[in-house]
Amino acid sequence: MLTDNRIFLKEKASGILERLDAVFDSGRVGCVEAKNGQKTLQIEKNGRMLLVHSGYDPGKEAAMIMERLRGKLKEKEPVIFIGFGLGYHIDAIAERLSPPWFSVIEFSPEVLKAALSVYDIKKRKFFKGLKHLHLIEKEEQILPAIVQDVDDVNRPPQLVILPSYERIFKEEVARYLSGFQQYLKEKKSRYVTTLHFEKRWIINSLQNFPYLLKTPNLLADFDRSLFENKPAVLVAAGPSLNEEFDHLKRIKEDRSAYIFSVGSAINALIEHGIYPHAAFTYDPTPHNQFVFQKLKEKGISEIPLVFGSSVGFETLKDYPGKMAHFITSQDWLSAYTLKHRELADIDIAMDSPSIAIITLQILDRLNCNPILLVGQNFSFRERKRYASGIEYDMVDSELGEKEMEGTFETESVDGGKVLTNEGYMQMKKSMEYVLEGMIGKTVYNTTKKGAKIEHTIYRELSSLVDELPKNGIVLPWFTDERPNYDLAFIEEKWKTIVSESESIGEKIDEIRKMTAKIEQTLQMRKLHKMEHLYQSLEGKVNGLQNTLVYKIFLRSMTQFETEIASKEIAAVRNSEDAIKKGQTVVKEYRRLVDAWEAAFRTVKEEIKKIGGEVLAEVQKVG
Repeated sequence: MLTDNRIFLKEKASGILERLDAVFDSGRVGCVEAKNGQKTLQIEKNGRMLLVHSGYDPGKEAAMIMERLRGKLKEKEPVIFIGFGLGYHIDAIAERLSPPWFSVIEFSPEVLKAALSVYDIKKRKFFKGLKHLHLIEKEEQILPAIVQDVDDVNRPPQLVILPSYERIFKEEVARYLSGFQQYLKEKKSRYVTTLHFEKRWIINSLQNFPYLLKTPNLLADFDRSLFENKPAVLVAAGPSLNEEFDHLKRIKEDRSAYIFSVGSAINALIEHGIYPHAAFTYDPTPHNQFVFQKLKEKGISEIPLVFGSSVGFETLKDYPGKMAHFITSQDWLSAYTLKHRELADIDIAMDSPSIAIITLQILDRLNCNPILLVGQNFSFRERKRYASGIEYDMVDSELGEKEMEGTFETESVDGGKVLTNEGYMQMKKSMEYVLEGMIGKTVYNTTKKGAKIEHTIYRELSSLVDELPKNGIVLPWFTDERPNYDLAFIEEKWKTIVSESESIGEKIDEIRKMTAKIEQTLQMRKLHKMEHLYQSLEGKVNGLQNTLVYKIFLRSMTQFETEIASKEIAAVRNSEDAIKKGQTVVKEYRRLVDAWEAAFRTVKEEIKKIGGEVLAEVQKVG
């Protein structure tokens, strides 16, 4: 390996250097001379000698690759090169397009070692734009590489595949491209979720906060022995639930396991005369209130509701039974204003695509064992979404023709095939991630004709009923438990919030004025003053961001806008183009100021109102 390349790797990718130093020369990869005298790479694969670059004129071939991609690639946009080879194509494309940064993917340590024995990275001026050099030998190395290249930018980098790699490393390229597309799909889904719920989460947390002072925390205020090593049945609303009502009735009668419903399953259970030991809910949307409409109309008070602190606030109004709560990861208000009297830390439930996954987390924390999944289809049966007894005006119980177009088959619990869609597959993947991290728990999936769920054991519920010990649970499990939060701490934090809310508008306006001043200075081309103005702007922004009102409300309500703006600003932070840098700073801070003002208008009066209620409740209880 060339000395310059060794120094480069030691500074930028020491792990790769160590790997290349350990590579044994098998003789399958080597540099040979092309007809025009340039070097090319030769690889032995399946008994055949394959060339990575042209055997006649590698430089000309690289120029032709650039010409073929001319209409597809944009100038000054990031690029990921799949295949290092000897770098001819990287030279041609980087020189023509001037990407602000690029990364390189290589699959063979022998190829990379051979390349770095002839290709001097430091002599290529554009290689200062190299963001990452990835050596991907195993499938588990794909995702970390993608995250490093894609996670901190708003637009995905352009992909350039060295043509010979589509033949020589066909499977490796396909796996990388599949992982890349899947990651972009998941990233888009996260963006959409954040954009859709970022304001709703904090509004719910604000409206629900008084309920947290009146209801116990399931993960903090209950004796864990109530649940430890006790069987729990997690009942979801899938169509397979229709086949299990008799078995659930027997479990209820025998007191052989706790029965916890999630989401809409409560309605199917009530319809069949089964009152679960608790109903879990966390959906932040206004529609969630309709899940419990039937229960409220019937005045059923025997079913405790366990709610996530960022649940749709309408859900909690006029609930006829007892209530307990848990704190969700999207509840920034509780994160900053709640402290427990006896526990150093309050357990939280990580936000997930379904209440079943949230509840599974909670049952794991409570050490319930075993856990039985019922009605957890993650699929459709005869176009049905739900079990019988579940009807909503806003959602059809059967799939329409257009929705059917988005369905596909996946493996079922019995080895066959069931019909599912992308949403269900995302939920299943999320549940499997939780299941993988559960230690010492047995989880049975009893869902007939449901999708196969990794890290579970498939058993029909009928075969498990006799194995559950009678009277194996503690009833009633919910008696006189009360919240045990530090009221003095809550009072201190809420007084700060109410006080700060009086001056937040002024702080935002100061940032708007400073942004306008930067724009004016930029237009007058007084570029020597820009750094001083950036420092002044940063000071005013820090003044806003250090407030509790910002940390709790403005930041959480503008997550999407903040992520977009921060990435755009970071991209020009070290730019030598002072005009572009200034224009980007003005554009992005103007975007943020508008978002902060809109967010504060939304919660300003509610902060005052709820703050008054909270402080009055603290005084009364204290």
